[in-house]
Amino acid sequence: MKKPIVIAAVSAFAVLLIALAQFTGLINLPFANSAAQQGYRNTGTLELICEVTASRPVNGLDQPFEINKLTLPAGIDFESNTGWYMGEFAMSANRKGTLKVSNALLEVSRSAMFSRFDLSILGEHFSLDRRNGAFHQWLDLKNGKKLEIVAGHCKRKNGGAF
Repeated sequence: MKKPIVIAAVSAFAVLLIALAQFTGLINLPFANSAAQQGYRNTGTLELICEVTASRPVNGLDQPFEINKLTLPAGIDFESNTGWYMGEFAMSANRKGTLKVSNALLEVSRSAMFSRFDLSILGEHFSLDRRNGAFHQWLDLKNGKKLEIVAGHCKRKNGGAF
């Protein structure tokens, strides 16, 4: 009689520990295909620190680009569907872009209309792949081209899972 009770108590304790580890982000158990069920939280805010390489045009697209390594902060606000980052052609926290969530991929964009480095810029975008932390930033140019200027990797500011 005691043996089934002990087995049930140990099983319940193990399930509780696994659930707690999943909730805190220590483990990531794949339950289904949706982002929330893949362990990705789509609520609250996500604060990031990113290590990136920025390629900046100096005198138009025909010249060699200036290359810099940067550490930059970024943020995603799932409640307001916005995002921002500070760096090359920054989307500041005061003028955030619009967030689009597609499972593990987060993409933030906003329209723009300015010239810099002899380029007419019509849009700014960045993406974060929560599967591997890959960060990319690119610009839409007036001539229909896409100019990728930043690439790197991000991690959560508090060190937890995405």
